[in-house]
Amino acid sequence: MGSRWPVGVRAVLYVSGWAAATAVAATVVWIGLRPVLAAAVPEPVPLSLESVRSPAVAPSRPVVPPAPSRTPSPQPSASSVPSAAPSTGPSPSRRPPAATPNPKPSPYETVEGWQVVPEKDGSVSYLRSFATSGGDAVIRIAAETVHLVSATPRGTYQVAVSQTEDNRLVVQFYDTGRQFIIDTMWWQEKPWAQVSDVS
Repeated sequence: MGSRWPVGVRAVLYVSGWAAATAVAATVVWIGLRPVLAAAVPEPVPLSLESVRSPAVAPSRPVVPPAPSRTPSPQPSASSVPSAAPSTGPSPSRRPPAATPNPKPSPYETVEGWQVVPEKDGSVSYLRSFATSGGDAVIRIAAETVHLVSATPRGTYQVAVSQTEDNRLVVQFYDTGRQFIIDTMWWQEKPWAQVSDVS
């Protein structure tokens, strides 16, 4: 008995029927397995914002360098006072010691061997006589300036005076092989003097 459908149409019908049967079978299987799959898969748990962030790397602790040791600055010594010795003889090696300023002295008293003399303007000056084997000298200090009043050598001694600064005066009595040096200055707000015997 011959088929009433052409061969091409029959092939199409066959493929369509197979596809439909396969789709129905897959749908039935999916409907049957859905409850099982739903029970096996756990419900999704919402993630917090903190859990999705990448862990922060702890910053490395800064290295603090050790504090430098502090050494006291050297204090200037009295040797920083420039020498004012005369060119004809050596300068004295000693320098006046550092001292705190003294209150203004009253008239007619002595300060470091210097006689305090009142002046007409209300200020004071300082007067002192120096007697050595080489000669005698009288020196006066007023308004922080050193003045030579007199310098008288003895015997064969000669005298030399040097003053490179207003606040310092050096008198030298010298002879062959020996000399006497009178070094005077205004220092630390008061008069200062030193007598040296150089042989």
